[in-house]
Amino acid sequence: MNLFKKLNETVITRIKEFLTILYDLFRSLKLTIFLFILLAILSIFGTLIIQNATRLEYIQRYGLGLYEVLNFFNLFDMYHSWWFSTVLLLLAINLFACSINRLPGVLSQISRTRTGLEDSMLKALPYVERIQIRGSGEAKTEENVRSLLKKGFGNSIRFESESAITFFSEKWRFSRLGVYVAHLSLLFILIGGLIGSLYGFRGYVEILEGETVNQIFLRMKDQEVPRPIDFSVRCDDFDVTYYDLKRPEKHVKEYTSVLTILENEKEVLRKTVQVNHPLHYKGLAFYQSNYGAIHDVTLGIQWRGKKEKASFHVWEGSTGQIPNTNALIRLLKFEHQVHNFGEGVQVVLFKPNQEPRPFWLLRNFPKFDEQRGDEFVLTVEGVIEKEYTGLQVTKDPGVWVVWIGCGLMIFGLIVSFFFSHQRVWVRIPRSPGGEIVLAGSANKNRVGFEKNFGLLVEGVRSISR
Repeated sequence: MNLFKKLNETVITRIKEFLTILYDLFRSLKLTIFLFILLAILSIFGTLIIQNATRLEYIQRYGLGLYEVLNFFNLFDMYHSWWFSTVLLLLAINLFACSINRLPGVLSQISRTRTGLEDSMLKALPYVERIQIRGSGEAKTEENVRSLLKKGFGNSIRFESESAITFFSEKWRFSRLGVYVAHLSLLFILIGGLIGSLYGFRGYVEILEGETVNQIFLRMKDQEVPRPIDFSVRCDDFDVTYYDLKRPEKHVKEYTSVLTILENEKEVLRKTVQVNHPLHYKGLAFYQSNYGAIHDVTLGIQWRGKKEKASFHVWEGSTGQIPNTNALIRLLKFEHQVHNFGEGVQVVLFKPNQEPRPFWLLRNFPKFDEQRGDEFVLTVEGVIEKEYTGLQVTKDPGVWVVWIGCGLMIFGLIVSFFFSHQRVWVRIPRSPGGEIVLAGSANKNRVGFEKNFGLLVEGVRSISR
């Protein structure tokens, strides 16, 4: 039984020692500096390495070998990686431990009982002045001292003893908490960042004029993953304005989208979205990101030796079935000018058991495709150009926590840098011919305190003559 008791005490002692070591580590200022430097370095990597691009883009930029290494460490989506969240969490714990370690002493100074000025205190206070009393009138002196203290340091408290009367005044006592408010703000910012990292996302959507969508796309490791949303978004209008520079080339001045939010086929919100002026709805923000045009091309098909002719539609970037055949055609791109021959489209023809065949079709030259020698001839019959708006869609549930943290940080920094806890004592002897003792202290901004303390000393000196 005694052996079990000793073993149990040993285990408890070891656990306490381990927790003490762990607590000492997390309240270390060196750990704080290390974590801030680490976050700065990681942020540099996050800036230099494009986030959430496609696998092909990364391989073209870095090569296959380096791509595999960077992808293993999740550097292509580092702000949502487990190790980045871990660093933020360690910093939050470190700041909390540092604050808890020093906070009791500060609270003790703030809540300390105010007393008169004892001789033992004079050795510890940095500012002490003695003024010999030459005049008379104790009541008048007390009244003037109280007035001077109120003018420079606020209302005073009166303490009496057998030998003296002491006035104590202080201001901005709670300014000592400014640094802890700043620490708290960092915790809010870090927690908000963690919430956004874990529960937020960033996606995109491209909407044609007049089109309505109810899903967006998230880019996850070279995949575009559709994500449904709880409402529909319609692009009513898209407009691009240019600078009037009287030059042939055009420079975009602004591009805007008129978006309408629909729920149960009813319009609930309509807004013009500009760059840096997003639309917010149900926690999602729609930012104007880019724009472009897509072409609806009408292709004609005529079989050799036959007079009948058919037509079909193919969207730019899509693949369609050629009527009455088992062949497919993909429209790669539309060009307004193809080597000075006018409008043209580049297509790829897919036939069973044949290699894909890319070639051009020219609108102004309907017989251009005859040179392929195929069983049918393709022509460009018409082109309809439709503009689309590209929107970046973000959800960050931690953004309000971050904004609260930013507000607290501004308040905490203002209190920390522009206010200081100032204390002043003035002890007036009861016996005639004694000396008035003035003492004071300030935890910050001692230059400003010295100025105010000097004015108080001069004021007391003038009334004691």
